Amino acid sequence: MAQRRSVIVTGGASGLGKIMSRHFASLGDAVTIFDVNAADGEAVAADLDAAQKRTHGAQGAGGAVRFEKCDVSSWTEQKAAFKAVYDAVGRVDVVVANAGVAENARSWVVPSIEEDDDELEKEPALKVLDINLNGVVYSVKLAQYYMRRNTPDATTGSRGAIICTASNVGLYPFPPAPLYAASKHAVVGLVRSLGPFYAMAHIGIRINALAPAVLATNIAGTDALFNNMILTPDSTLIKGVEKLLNDVELNGQVLEIHGDNVTVRPPHDVVDADSRHNLAEFVRLGYGQ
Repeated sequence: MAQRRSVIVTGGASGLGKIMSRHFASLGDAVTIFDVNAADGEAVAADLDAAQKRTHGAQGAGGAVRFEKCDVSSWTEQKAAFKAVYDAVGRVDVVVANAGVAENARSWVVPSIEEDDDELEKEPALKVLDINLNGVVYSVKLAQYYMRRNTPDATTGSRGAIICTASNVGLYPFPPAPLYAASKHAVVGLVRSLGPFYAMAHIGIRINALAPAVLATNIAGTDALFNNMILTPDSTLIKGVEKLLNDVELNGQVLEIHGDNVTVRPPHDVVDADSRHNLAEFVRLGYGQ
C-alpha cells in the first residue's frame, strides 16, 4: 500500500479548515486537526476518522484522523502539537496554516463619531494579528523544521508542502476590517517572499497561499452576512488545494479562489528598472546575512 501523507490543518475543526480536513481524510491521509476548541476538534476528528475507516478500512491508507488542542498564537503550544504529530505519525508532509479569526464588527482603527477620545488611548486589541499572522509564521517555521527531515522526492526534490490560508481581502482594500486585511496582505507577502528560497535544494519545500473569496463559513459569526453575497462553493476551495499539491512548479504563488475559478495571482509588476535592480540586489545580498 502506498504511503499516504501526514497532514496538519490548523483551525481544522470549523470553516475552511474543516472543509480541507474532510478532503484530506477522504483521501486516506493521516490528518491531524489543530484547534483551540477541544469539543469541536475532538468531535470533528472522530467523525472524519470514522468516515475514513468506512472508506479505506480499519487501517486507513495512512492513519487515523487525530486532534491536538492548540492555540496557534502560542509558540509553545504549536511546538508541542507539531512534536506530538511527529511522535505519533513519524513525519509531516503537508501543513495547512489556516487558523484565523475575524476582526470585531467595528474596528478600533476607525473610531465612531460618538467614541470617547479616552478609548483611543487604550492599548489596541491585536488578537487578529496574533492568530492570522503570528500563528501562520509559527506554523511555517515548525513545518520547515519537520519537513527537512523528510527524504526528498526522487522526481521533484520536494520534502513537503505548506499551504497558507490568506484571503482575497489580502489582495484588495477592505475598509470594514482593516486589521484583518492587513493580516491577510502579510500572509500573501510572506508566501511570495519565502517561495524562491524554500525552492532551494537544501530546503526543498513548496509554500503557497489560497486567497478565497466569500465561502459560507462561521468566521463572520452570523449567517445574515451572506444573504446578499455571491458565494464560492466549497468545491472550488478543494480545486485550489489540489492544484497547489499537484502542480510542483508552483512555489511562492497565491491562488485566488472565486466562483468556480482558481486563478494564479502574480505580484505587481516592478515599477521601473532601478527598482528591479535593487530588489535583485536585496535577494543576492540579503539571504543568509
